[in-house]
Amino acid sequence: MKKIFLAAAMLLACSALQTFTATAQAQVSDDAVLLTINEKPYTVGDFMYIYQKNNQETQIDKKTIDEYLDLYINFKLKVAAAEEAGIDTTAAFKKELQNYYKQAIPRYMVDEEAEQMALSKAYSRSCVDRVVSHIAVKCPDDATAEEEAAALEKINRARVRVTTGLPVVVGKGKRAKTKPGVVEDFNIVAAEMSEDPSVTVNQGHIGVVRPFRFIYSFEQAAYNTPIDSVSEVFRSPFGFHILKVEREMPHEEMSAAHIMLMTPRNNDSISAVAKMRIDSLYEVVKAGADFSQIAAQYSEDRSSAMRGGHLGYFSKGQMVIEFERTAFALEHDGDISEPVKSQYGWHIIKRLDRRGVLPLDSARTALAKNIKRSPDYQQEIENHFVNKLKQEYSFTENTAAFDSLIALANTQGQLDSLFFATALGMHDVLFTISNRPYTQHDFALYLQSNSKSNSRIAERIVKEKYGKYIAAELRQEEENHLTEKHEELRNLVGEYHDGILLFEVSLKEVWDKASADTAGLTAFFNEHKKEYKWDKPRYKGYVLYCKDNDVAKAAKQIIKSANPDSISSYLNKRLNLDSTVYVRYEKGLWKQGDNAAVDKYGLKIKKAEYTPMEELPVVTLIGKKLKAPEEYNDERGLVTSQYQDYLEQQWIAYLRQHFTYKVNEDVLQALKSRE
Repeated sequence: MKKIFLAAAMLLACSALQTFTATAQAQVSDDAVLLTINEKPYTVGDFMYIYQKNNQETQIDKKTIDEYLDLYINFKLKVAAAEEAGIDTTAAFKKELQNYYKQAIPRYMVDEEAEQMALSKAYSRSCVDRVVSHIAVKCPDDATAEEEAAALEKINRARVRVTTGLPVVVGKGKRAKTKPGVVEDFNIVAAEMSEDPSVTVNQGHIGVVRPFRFIYSFEQAAYNTPIDSVSEVFRSPFGFHILKVEREMPHEEMSAAHIMLMTPRNNDSISAVAKMRIDSLYEVVKAGADFSQIAAQYSEDRSSAMRGGHLGYFSKGQMVIEFERTAFALEHDGDISEPVKSQYGWHIIKRLDRRGVLPLDSARTALAKNIKRSPDYQQEIENHFVNKLKQEYSFTENTAAFDSLIALANTQGQLDSLFFATALGMHDVLFTISNRPYTQHDFALYLQSNSKSNSRIAERIVKEKYGKYIAAELRQEEENHLTEKHEELRNLVGEYHDGILLFEVSLKEVWDKASADTAGLTAFFNEHKKEYKWDKPRYKGYVLYCKDNDVAKAAKQIIKSANPDSISSYLNKRLNLDSTVYVRYEKGLWKQGDNAAVDKYGLKIKKAEYTPMEELPVVTLIGKKLKAPEEYNDERGLVTSQYQDYLEQQWIAYLRQHFTYKVNEDVLQALKSRE
């Protein structure tokens, strides 16, 4: 019930907030006090926010200001009662409100400017393909400083060879001179020095680079390096790299279908058979046979065969080179290639469509998904957001204090107990946010709980976690100010606050009280007994399904004499022996159509039909036919609901006497003039 109640409140909070007209705003300010309860003010803005969302123009039952103000007063009086009872001070309330707040804030903790910049960059890059070659030197993230230095020296030497050339010393002694070196061919140097395993077959030639196809540092280097130039050295999780941008071309995509016969490696006889079969299929499709039907029947690429050989759209760099060259060489939609061999088998390719770059509006959704999936794009957005927060919250940094922690990490060599024992005793200020200091001790506490890293080097771990610590504290500062910045969120949090209190106090004062108050329910039913009627009689009692008449007689006697709560136990102990069922019973209040046996033998409906169960053929009823409810349990749901309404009215009357409340009539009249 609580989930439904709060879900409704949340749905209400998400509906569009209607704005006041300029005339109405001139008449009365949103900050004007409309209502006070025990001197606590409630403004026009608070009232109208809720009023307008519950009275949209599309609703038929549009309440007047007077009608809704009465409901609003009742609502706020209940909230006041909850606060008076201290519900808002309990740990459970605070935790629940905080949970709802955490669920609401992500949409406000975004940097829309940075997201748009990332989208624009990704789209701009997706408009062109860049063809590159590269040289790699392995160096994992957890490499030692010595290993990293050696890898850097090697990649830098490779870069010199392909950019300026290694200097040449001519002559000896005092006559020795250094002459500029000869720039070497990039792919020749790649074949000699690159540690990328694929270099043995491609001499460093990677092919087409596109957004999201390679790791982000590779993409950055490919698009930030001028054409026919070599990039600066860049790092990836695998090591150090340089790349050369060979050329750039407009992006194109092709949609094609294919018929494929697979060929195993090192089996010439099977390959020869496959060649004969693919040639035959080519003649068939060339003669006009339906390509999709032939693909569906004969292609051994079953994933595409089920779609008539359709492969969808692909761009250069996505298919094996033999397939790509042949497909993109087809000049017109509908053209079919001769059989072409790839490392996987033989293909006959049909061009279906060819297109350039999609408009941004068409590409936006796919780009946004890729950006969301890219940790590096997300980190770039996060960095932009953090830098904005640094400016907004007057971030200052004491680099000397951080250098002391780095020195400690280098001295210890690892983040062990001795490191933390020392770091926790350091109290110099590392940085400030909104003039609040964050010390070395504070960061050490954070680091103790967040020291897991891919790196084994203490210094790198400290630097990595320090950046995350700053970002986390800046984000927390932003969270603390969100309701000041966003009126919509402020109103939503207010609704969560009041909604939780309203539920808890109503549960205590009305719902639970009504359900548990047997005497009150009985008295309420008896007082209003004449108001509860049925359109048709009902049968109240027991239905017994028995093995024979003797069992029916015994069961009937047990039900008449036993405590109602013990009937099941008595029947099983006395009659259902040795795991054999001799009797089964049902207890209830039945209307026509609920139970065939009751219709025939209890309500005595003339046309009622009942077929006895073969194993329990004898049916006996114990009870009576009622024209109207005789006790509240006969209409428990309706009586309980109406009794709750009664208790609520009594409670509201008490609240209106218990609390001092006053409506500002001048403000109310100004509001009513809006209608």
